[in-house]
Amino acid sequence: MSYILHLGHQPTDVAGISGLLNTTAIGFDANLDVNGIRFIASRSYAMPFSLGFAAPAGDLWLGFRYVPPNGDADLITEANASFIEFFDANQVRVAQIQPVASTDRYHAVARGDTTVQGNSSYTPPNGQPQWIDVRVAVAASITIDFYVDGVLHSSATAANTQGKGKPVQIVFPNVGLHGTSVTRTWYYAHFAVLDGVSTIGRRFVRRTPNAIATFSQMAGSIDALKDEDVGTRLSSNAAGQRLSFSLTGPTGPAAVAAIAGVHVKQVAQAGTVGPQAAAGFLRMGGVNHDAAPVTVPSLAPRSVYSTWALNPADSSAWTSVTLPAEVGILSA
Repeated sequence: MSYILHLGHQPTDVAGISGLLNTTAIGFDANLDVNGIRFIASRSYAMPFSLGFAAPAGDLWLGFRYVPPNGDADLITEANASFIEFFDANQVRVAQIQPVASTDRYHAVARGDTTVQGNSSYTPPNGQPQWIDVRVAVAASITIDFYVDGVLHSSATAANTQGKGKPVQIVFPNVGLHGTSVTRTWYYAHFAVLDGVSTIGRRFVRRTPNAIATFSQMAGSIDALKDEDVGTRLSSNAAGQRLSFSLTGPTGPAAVAAIAGVHVKQVAQAGTVGPQAAAGFLRMGGVNHDAAPVTVPSLAPRSVYSTWALNPADSSAWTSVTLPAEVGILSA
């Protein structure tokens, strides 16, 4: 079972960002990925985008890299300014990070029986990359904690006797983040949504398929996995078919204190007949290490995450030397 609810900032991962990927160096960490999301707009122009995922069993954690607008980010003038909003399965807003004009700061807001706005010490610096982490806990009360570069800047808690649910969607309204009618530029990258696991200090390196390796049992070209387009696909007509491949892309920071896990992500959809589940696997030393299969819907594709917290070959902690060079997908 993976604690990953969402990883990535590509158009297959995030609704509303088509055409906005950009390779300007400040917009992303080149140790982790090859691009970021760039916005250029005036203060009142709303450009929302969103992430959807299954409801977490524990607290929801959101982590990402944010570069505030490159001018007037420390001046909030829009009354409807909003940075991040969290919604439950009934499309009810349960929590929010809101820029507030009276303080020029980003505040945590819990929306339970009443709306509670926490105090804040965070004023965004113009054009300076920062790591944002947000924890949302929903039970008898709703609590939201807002961290920047690992430091807690704002927190709010509200009673929840009305039974609002855990978040299943995060919306970035992306409006009012600077205080001028002149256009400014800002960036987002490296989204991670985790179930019960803190995102603080965690970084996810995205590597992508390079070339077919040991197995090529599915119909179609590996190019369908490379192009980040859910409309181009591989297909499997029998359970147990495998496709494996080498990887390309960033290899992570030069110095890493620990590697917490290896994750294989695929976007899969069941057919009307044939396999109804999918899994990832690692191939190491000529041995396949399969994750548990996950049943996928037939109506629409969904992301499937397979996680190995330890090296499955010997149950040891991962190191940069033991990371797999070949991974794959498996129909079930």
